[in-house]
Amino acid sequence: MFGLSFTNPTLLYGLWAALLPLVIHLLNRRRTVTVSFSNVVLLQALQHDRMRRIKVKQLLLLILRTLLIVLLVLAFARPTLSGGSGQVGDAGTAAVILLDRSLSMQYRTAEGMAFERALRRVQALLAMFDERDEVRLALVDEGVEEVDVVSPARLRLHLNALQPGFGSTDFEAGVKLALSHLTESQMPNRELYCVTDCAANGWASLPDTLADLDGVSVYIIAERPSQVANIGIGQVKVSAPQVGRSSTLAVELINYGATHRGGVPVQIFLDDRRVAQHIAHVPAEGRRKLHAPFVPETGGDVALRVEIGEDDLEADNQRVTVLRVPEQVRVLLVADAPDEAYYLAQALDVVSTEMVQMKPDHISEQALDGVDVVFLCNVARFSEGAIAALQNRVSRGMGLAIFLGDQVDIRHYNDRVLPALCPATLLGARGARAGAYQALQAVLPDHPMLSSLELKGAFQSPRFFVLYRIRPGRDVYPVLSFTSGAPALLESRKGKGRVALFASSVSANLGWNDAPLSGFFVPFVHRLSGYLAAGAFGRSDYRVGQVVRRDVRDGDASEAVLRAPGREPKTIWPQQRGLQSAWPVGAVDVPGLWEIFARERLSDRFAVQVDEREPDLTPVPMARLKALFGKDRLRVVDADADLKAVILSQRHGRELWRWVLGMALLAMAAEMIIAQSSHTSRGARP
Repeated sequence: MFGLSFTNPTLLYGLWAALLPLVIHLLNRRRTVTVSFSNVVLLQALQHDRMRRIKVKQLLLLILRTLLIVLLVLAFARPTLSGGSGQVGDAGTAAVILLDRSLSMQYRTAEGMAFERALRRVQALLAMFDERDEVRLALVDEGVEEVDVVSPARLRLHLNALQPGFGSTDFEAGVKLALSHLTESQMPNRELYCVTDCAANGWASLPDTLADLDGVSVYIIAERPSQVANIGIGQVKVSAPQVGRSSTLAVELINYGATHRGGVPVQIFLDDRRVAQHIAHVPAEGRRKLHAPFVPETGGDVALRVEIGEDDLEADNQRVTVLRVPEQVRVLLVADAPDEAYYLAQALDVVSTEMVQMKPDHISEQALDGVDVVFLCNVARFSEGAIAALQNRVSRGMGLAIFLGDQVDIRHYNDRVLPALCPATLLGARGARAGAYQALQAVLPDHPMLSSLELKGAFQSPRFFVLYRIRPGRDVYPVLSFTSGAPALLESRKGKGRVALFASSVSANLGWNDAPLSGFFVPFVHRLSGYLAAGAFGRSDYRVGQVVRRDVRDGDASEAVLRAPGREPKTIWPQQRGLQSAWPVGAVDVPGLWEIFARERLSDRFAVQVDEREPDLTPVPMARLKALFGKDRLRVVDADADLKAVILSQRHGRELWRWVLGMALLAMAAEMIIAQSSHTSRGARP
């Protein structure tokens, strides 16, 4: 069926002007006045015939003038035929095609990669446009990149060079760009195409509804595998790596498919040396954690790589991270009195740790140089210089543990110390020496700081008689709790470093707890020091799409070579950032191990990861898309649907304004002829 629509429907209000000829005609009508005159019978008969002809001409003029106004208004409203023809028609079209090039478009099926199938759909789309149309193509991942080609024919050639990326999907920027182009266009057809796998995470950042969609037809062209068979690597955690000492690696496997996967091979490498191998079974749409012990043989920057077997999406089958493994952890114990750090010193002396003790008055930038972890043991107050030095060093990667006690100035900590180092609030101490006590939670959480620790047998929970009530601030998270649910150990991040806040004391008088005498204490202090040191030596991980700047370690290096996985090496030059020089790596677009070589030797390494949410192809609910775009203007085109038929059924086809304008010209010519003949008749003598 053909449908008539108008490109500029608001101009139809101009049809009211068609009443003007009728109004003017009615106002100009003259009433006939009868005047008695003799011997006019013949003249009356002639006048009657003449007036009848004049009235007919006036009626024709009224109709033609009214029709002329109607036709002119309709011509400017640009009437078009839509639907049913099966032809593209001559009505102009403004279209924006958003092509999803994120990592999830690398899914492989029997018909090929999802991105390759999407390119074929875009090719079919471009065949429906010609050089009169305004067509734009934009590539969407976590951002949007508009292709600087507007000719449909040239765009079809440009498609051959496109490849999917490794970023995550976010259609917010792409939709905003498309609407900005479409709202400025005056074309009869305005169309937005989203060629994507319709994964829900790509639409999460968009608002509930969109404005500026009047007159825009929206098409979601879905290209997704019918069945997902993919295992991905989620989080990778390492507890306290140190040369020559056993550490534990926790690897999380994620099954994105709806079927159980068994016999998944998992291999772990340290600098290309395989240190562990497992066969895993992962439940349908579930997760499985593996724990693998390993022993670092060398210190410094060590590349840790986890690999799993092949599946439908290869891009998430490998995860690389960089461990900075210390030869020996350097610890600084800070206390007003030696007794406050006695048990910590004894516990640290058991492991291979370089340890120094210092009073809080001596803390400075120079004193903290080369220190990996600082333990603050029941320190009453700090100078402003000491707080600034601690804050600066923690932000650059040093670890910090704060143990409280009866000497702590609560107001000073709440006003000065904690806001600078760990945004939490001390609400006061409660409990009494040798009175009722609390224990730690029976089941320890899965955290690298508590790796392989259990509260049973010889490792029973310590008893805590006095403890501080602590209110966590922003970005402060409880790691360990008491049986009452109150936080016992909290963690926060400050720049590149980690801060741990303990809710009780480790004083030698054992008045607040008996933790130093429990079997839990020594392994806990060992794990704590190694974990906090990992802030300085820990993983240097970035996500695909992030802009990276790395501190220059060789201060006098004038240039370096950046090597990225699968990319040609390129030269980079340092840039000054305050007192520190940095290598401007830029936006990282490939996962894997990146290396910087200065003075012909390896200077720095860091790892780039993919977003673990991106391989999740859970489809966006249809109700969400309808609310976003409006159910009347949205069309979802599945892989088996006839793309051309769906689009042409909604598109304005042949434009009729030229025909309507021609009819208006004919009406104008007829009006002029009749009006001229009327004037001629009036000028003639009877």
